[in-house]
Amino acid sequence: MDINYLQGSGPCLRYQAKLKSKAQKISNYFWKANKNQFEGNNKPDLSYTDLVLDTQGSVSPSKIKTFKSKMSRPKKLRTYIPEDRLDISPSELLKTDKNILLVGKPGIGKTALTHEMLKLWAERDNKELDYMFYFDMRATPHIRKTKSLEDLLFIVFSEPDEGKEEVLQDIKKNSGNVTLIFDGITDLSSSVVKRLVEKDLLPDAKVIITCRPDDEEDFLSGDFLRVEVKGFSEQTIKKYLSATLGEEQEKVLSNLELLTLCYVPMYALMVALGFSSETPEDSPQPCTVTEIYINIVRRCLQTISKKTKTKDLNSFINNKSEEILSLAEFAFKATVEKTVNLTELPCEDSCVLSFLKTSYQSGPH
Repeated sequence: MDINYLQGSGPCLRYQAKLKSKAQKISNYFWKANKNQFEGNNKPDLSYTDLVLDTQGSVSPSKIKTFKSKMSRPKKLRTYIPEDRLDISPSELLKTDKNILLVGKPGIGKTALTHEMLKLWAERDNKELDYMFYFDMRATPHIRKTKSLEDLLFIVFSEPDEGKEEVLQDIKKNSGNVTLIFDGITDLSSSVVKRLVEKDLLPDAKVIITCRPDDEEDFLSGDFLRVEVKGFSEQTIKKYLSATLGEEQEKVLSNLELLTLCYVPMYALMVALGFSSETPEDSPQPCTVTEIYINIVRRCLQTISKKTKTKDLNSFINNKSEEILSLAEFAFKATVEKTVNLTELPCEDSCVLSFLKTSYQSGPH
């Protein structure tokens, strides 16, 4: 970094460099975690794949329902895949001065988009001193207990190696050079986050929020640019499947049910994982979301139990059915409460409990 054209003290510049290094690591870890789900030596080199981003609002659910009901099933299925549009790109989102609300269903690519912005910020050649902070609201529940801006930035995210007070004062004085990403936010129960979103703290900072449609009314205001993340277009689905499956992609592209599932990046990864794994020739590939999830659960249980044969795996599941169902019920309640933090687990079986770690790592954010 050439400090000759950057204005700011040494501690501030070095803190910016530290933040960029961490942003790069966060982004790399995200894609590596997805890549490592594939078995063998032919793991795809995954990175950000273009998403359809809509800044023009959305059609009301009632209109969609009436419109689709007149279609044949094949045409109806294809309406789920969004059309290519050039509304805005991650780099343009990074450049805009507006606060941004990224809205979309689970698994649609909101987190992937924020990681791409992290990567772009870490790699760009800044001609000004600026700071970017990323908070995964699902993985850092202790944010709710954070009492001050300093604790949020320096304890929860990253602490300066030197000149902490000097850096903090620069952030407060030049808040227009600060970008804050709150990924997977569901409420404003954190007083510090609430004050940042409502501009009581760092009034000129750029705030980027990702949330599901059910939660967006709590955050959307005239100061936010609403961007709906719609997933993969058909062209992007083909690009993604080509990278993950190669010639095997034709098995997915020729199946309309599977193809239309893949507009959701999370399901595209699940489908790619299913086809990349060795399966008996007489075993049909999943064609519904439910079947995909069942395959993933079986695969995770197979990993922890080390039962490679179908007969042995079925026997293991039958023997552990009570513990698995108890854990499933507990996980369902946590899902309803919009949390992935499972405490006071009802199951004490270490083998079944290890399924949690395996299954959490198997699913993309």
